Amino acid sequence: MVKWNKIYTYSERIEEWEKQTIIEIPSYSEYAGYFFLLPRKMVFSVSQDYSYFYFPDSWIFTLKKHTEKRSIDAATMMLLFKQENEEIMQHFQTKKINDSIVKVRTHIPKKIEKDVIIANDLIRQPNTSNTET
Repeated sequence: MVKWNKIYTYSERIEEWEKQTIIEIPSYSEYAGYFFLLPRKMVFSVSQDYSYFYFPDSWIFTLKKHTEKRSIDAATMMLLFKQENEEIMQHFQTKKINDSIVKVRTHIPKKIEKDVIIANDLIRQPNTSNTET
């Protein structure tokens, strides 16, 4: 059975073009400046900032840069996007339920840097009477 891989990336790296999608390789990798093509049906947008793409373990990617071409396998592609994928995955939690991946969006709220004033009538007064006998 074929295993499918999923990589999160920044939406700015992706450009849709007819029935294909162009995806740029991260600039911190050894293949900086290269790009590859995937069918549009294998690429999905999660939000304005994040997208992801699927591919099987058997997929061979053809990376292009001007007139240069290189081929890499699925495992190498996973390594090229590893850092970026992990950064983006911190914004999402995934849970596998009945062989389906369910995504739950999470975020850390921003710290409020304002003074809080509590009205006196909302503050409970300590019970000063002693009921012990």
